[in-house]
Amino acid sequence: MTAETASIRLSYIINHDVTKAAMQNFSARTGISLAADSTDGYQIPPGLPQNDFCLIMQNFGRCEMVPNAAAPLRGDEPQLRYDGAQIGHLIIPICDGRHLLGRLVSEPFAVSKPDFATVYELARALPVHPDNLMRAVESVPVVSQAHIMEAANLVHTLVQHVVAQNYKHQDELTVLRAFDSIMTNLSYEVLSDMILNLGTRLLRGQASLLFLAGEQGQREEAYSGPDPNGTGDLRRLLVEMSDFVLQSKRPLSVPDASQSPWTQHLLGRQDVQGSITITPLLQQDRLRGTLGIYAGDASRDPESDLHLLSMLSAQAVNSLVMLERLVASEEQALTDSLTGLYNYRFFQESLQRELSRASRSKAPLSLIVLDLDNFKVINDNHGHPVGDRVLRHLADLIQRHSRKANVVVRYGGDEFCIIVPEGELETAGAVAERVLTEIRNNPYGDEAHGVPPLSLTVSAGVTAYRPEEDNAFSFFKRADENLLTAKRTGKDRVVAE
Repeated sequence: MTAETASIRLSYIINHDVTKAAMQNFSARTGISLAADSTDGYQIPPGLPQNDFCLIMQNFGRCEMVPNAAAPLRGDEPQLRYDGAQIGHLIIPICDGRHLLGRLVSEPFAVSKPDFATVYELARALPVHPDNLMRAVESVPVVSQAHIMEAANLVHTLVQHVVAQNYKHQDELTVLRAFDSIMTNLSYEVLSDMILNLGTRLLRGQASLLFLAGEQGQREEAYSGPDPNGTGDLRRLLVEMSDFVLQSKRPLSVPDASQSPWTQHLLGRQDVQGSITITPLLQQDRLRGTLGIYAGDASRDPESDLHLLSMLSAQAVNSLVMLERLVASEEQALTDSLTGLYNYRFFQESLQRELSRASRSKAPLSLIVLDLDNFKVINDNHGHPVGDRVLRHLADLIQRHSRKANVVVRYGGDEFCIIVPEGELETAGAVAERVLTEIRNNPYGDEAHGVPPLSLTVSAGVTAYRPEEDNAFSFFKRADENLLTAKRTGKDRVVAE
């Protein structure tokens, strides 16, 4: 294969709708953009703007944004390649099985915030002015390696499916097989977007609607298409017809909307064109929802359209069931069995994620650490079963009187933490004071087990994230030290600094 042929094939792959959606999803999840270049260095438009750090490193031949013949890619799996000072790029090779066509390469990012000592050593080795290099480093976002690789694996899987099917011009049905292999990287939002995009592409649609029905009657809706305009409200059209399918549990096909008074009535006009196809999402006898597509032209083969959409619906149900099982198992692994709150493992993952987000967005972030006062006395006087019920009572009060956006966890024993995203120190302090007041006003009582009302108090340490000096360890340590100060100075109080 010539370099020119490889560049043409790579351009087709990168501009494929599935690849574009995968790259956009990666950027949304990580805050980092991807670009593509071929083996001969040709960059597929639109490319990426040059970061100051990359410009400096390119002067010394050390930036992975520029393909390096002296350091070829290893294998075909996503990999991290570092420029220096813990800063590097994600590289995703694009292969057709026998040939390396090119690669996806990310903007620079740091897996942890580099300190000046690390940057200074790199500046001396290059050499370059340390202050100039430090300013460039400060513009580089910080993203955890685990978060980057999780998102990268999803992109890699989807791109490989596009590579395998390019030039075949089939109806994208083979992409459906990607569902099972990428379930561990999906969320409900990603799955919904994928179903809508595939449905629209398979039936050449202009609008699509996905209904998901819960066991308790609740419904979630995802729509892709134009807003209401002079030609009518396509969303309302699909909602009304999907309701009919939900009741009948049977597919619906309107091959030619110009011959459908129902369609004309819903769109509010007579000169209607197009077709509508809607199928139920069935899991054996359970109705999970509907998937509907509106196309701008009358259908030339309505039976084929129903067949294609039914196949997509069946695969969507399978993927939904797998995702629910995955979410349930993950929640079990990340949940404290006694209180139902998130556990220590979830706290560590969430704290790293929120620190990275705060560093990128410059948004405030605060942390509250709480500890039940005199818990040992309760256990000694009433026994550990009562102590466990006290902890559940305490967890419920903390959860109910924290903001919905806050992350509440049982850190261990009688210690709890609240991560307060977008919260200044004063905001977090007010949350802590409110929680302490509610605990003070709601003693634990269990007359059925012979336990009289027990007055409870909690001490709290609060701190705000300092991007210029904090990592996860120092951030938590300062909050914990404030908690110890609250304990030493009388308990039942908040210390915030």
